[in-house]
Amino acid sequence: MDKIDNDNQSKGLISLTLTESLERFSYYGMQAILLYYMYYSLSRGGLGFKPSIAASLFAIYGSLSYLSAACGGYISDRILGGKRTVSLGAILIILGQLILTIPLHNTIWLLFISLVFLTVGTGLLKPTITTMVGNLYDERYNTRAYRFTIFLSGINIGAFLAPIIIGYIGVHVNFHLGFLIGAISMAIGLAIFEKHTKDYNQNNSIYTLNPIEPYEIKKLLDRVMLFVVSIALVFLLMYVFDALNLDNVITLLSVITIVIPFIYFFVIISSNHTTQKERKGMVVYVLLFICAAFFWGVEEQGPIVLAMMASGSTDNDFYVWKYAVLAFFIVVSLIIGYFVHKKSTSVLLKAFTAAILVFFILLGIFHNGDFHVHISRTWYQAINPLFILLLTPFFAKVWHHKESDAVKTFPLGVILASIGCLILFVPIKFLAGSEVNPLWIIATVGIICLGEMFISPVGLAVTYRLAPKNFVSQMMGVWYLSDATGQAINSQVVKYFSVDNVNYFLVLGSIGLVLAIVMVILLHQVLRDLNMH
Repeated sequence: MDKIDNDNQSKGLISLTLTESLERFSYYGMQAILLYYMYYSLSRGGLGFKPSIAASLFAIYGSLSYLSAACGGYISDRILGGKRTVSLGAILIILGQLILTIPLHNTIWLLFISLVFLTVGTGLLKPTITTMVGNLYDERYNTRAYRFTIFLSGINIGAFLAPIIIGYIGVHVNFHLGFLIGAISMAIGLAIFEKHTKDYNQNNSIYTLNPIEPYEIKKLLDRVMLFVVSIALVFLLMYVFDALNLDNVITLLSVITIVIPFIYFFVIISSNHTTQKERKGMVVYVLLFICAAFFWGVEEQGPIVLAMMASGSTDNDFYVWKYAVLAFFIVVSLIIGYFVHKKSTSVLLKAFTAAILVFFILLGIFHNGDFHVHISRTWYQAINPLFILLLTPFFAKVWHHKESDAVKTFPLGVILASIGCLILFVPIKFLAGSEVNPLWIIATVGIICLGEMFISPVGLAVTYRLAPKNFVSQMMGVWYLSDATGQAINSQVVKYFSVDNVNYFLVLGSIGLVLAIVMVILLHQVLRDLNMH
């Protein structure tokens, strides 16, 4: 019986990972070209926004996408159940991408409608499908961090391919064609999800765990109405004082996003459905949340600040020493060959993989002279998921055996993110006036990705473990609020970025190092007091 359960769990993990991988392909493909689409001139197929406004709007869109994840968790837990929530989210994402396929230079308001669909759709899908992965494995299997690491590896394949494929087509062919490919990929993901329902057909993935009661509906509607009226009054005041503009609206949304998580923590901790033991766990979780928020604030600089650097301040044409390329081909070949040999029983697949790898090695050997490399500006967005894919096999084994110590790794992730910032400070400070070598960006992203391996898969597992049982999906949504908070701060911070601002990355890195030291002290004290080692 256990063998059958394990087979179903493995099949469920594969189908859910494929669905999320295609959703990430759609999301990161759109993300790779959206910033350029907004601030490119009309003659280049863009909308002609000012770069600073485009950067802020891009950041707050990303922030609200993760903020909506908390609402998505609530809808999954209390109203629709997991399966219907994921399906509805996918449909909204498809509609949002399809709107972007329409030329919008005369109908800018359609851009904001599209972003609303994409925001809500992502918020419904992401926390719910992650919870489904956790529900595949019951308490007998103490390997949730390991499984979440595999899940993360799968979805990063989609994140890696998206900037390369959609990014190149969007920037070099047509923006709207790039958005169309994103819509198609999400439609394929939805089809896979619907077809393989039986692989994860468990009550805690299909039905609501804590159905909303009739008397609660009125209370919920009252709260929603109060929130809507409050926001409307704020907008009215902004209009009266002639302050109603896009920049101020973004600032308002940023403040709301930063405040909401801590209100949410108070609601969950004070709930009658939360036990005393669960409240103690939430104290630890709040500290971890602060670490994660800073980390994501740094990590999410990539699609904005690094994208702007890649567009105008980076040497995207250069030569690479022939034997360095050959060494890279050999290392990658050994890694890919090892996993294909270990995980696949297909002789044909092994032979095909070996032939491709041998071809690239021979190409490196017989190539005449150094390799000329041109990097498309969107391809820098593929560096992060590439590093994650390379680092995941090692960390999957680490977290498979050391999940109980994972909570202590968050400050280390913050330290690595800070070091990444300080690395990029060097060329901006000491090589002013010249284009930045891509290797500086690669090194920065690589260090930050190493930090992500101490934050992201561990954070998903710790969230699932510390979440009060009546708020599981909602707590998965709260985990994504750490990213929302980081990006909300970014929406204000990115306005100050320029290659002439030599202190930009120095300040970020210094703040991170101080925060890490403070959190190490606090976590040690709290864990000792609560006896939660």
